[in-house]
Formats: sequence, C-alpha cells, structure tokens
Amino acid sequence: MAAAHHFQSESFTATKWSTAEEKAKFANDLMAFIAADFPEKKFKKGFYERISMCFGMIAHYVECVIMRSTSVNAAWIQGSNTR
Repeated sequence: MAAAHHFQSESFTATKWSTAEEKAKFANDLMAFIAADFPEKKFKKGFYERISMCFGMIAHYVECVIMRSTSVNAAWIQGSNTR
C-alpha cells in the first residue's frame, strides 16, 4: 500500500533547525505511523528524536507503552486500576 502524502513543504516555514521539506516529511511520516497503528518497525531513532523535540515526554510514552514494553504496560495497568 502506497503511503498517502498529505503535507507539502509549502505549508511549513523553514527555521534554522529544520527546512520546510524536513517538516513536511516528518508530518507525513507521523500520519503514516499513526494510520498503521504505531508499528514498532517504523519507530526508528531519528523518528523518536523528532517526536521528542515536538512533543517532549509523549515520545517516552510512545516508546514505552505503545511499543508494548511489558514492564511499563504492567506498571501503567496497575496504576490505572488504583484510580
């Protein structure tokens, strides 16, 4: 299945940290990652680093919980059962 690219570089403003093209690529990669139900094989180091820069601690949540780390999932489930 071909990935749908919805974001174009013209929609982004380049900064000293990222070009408009890099931002569009990340946006498309993020949407494809979500649409594919967060596959671990697509969660590479560079992608993680960009998520971390954009969303901070949410990247750690994605890495640990969404990637089905059993110890983190067990702790999260146990914590949610006490509320």
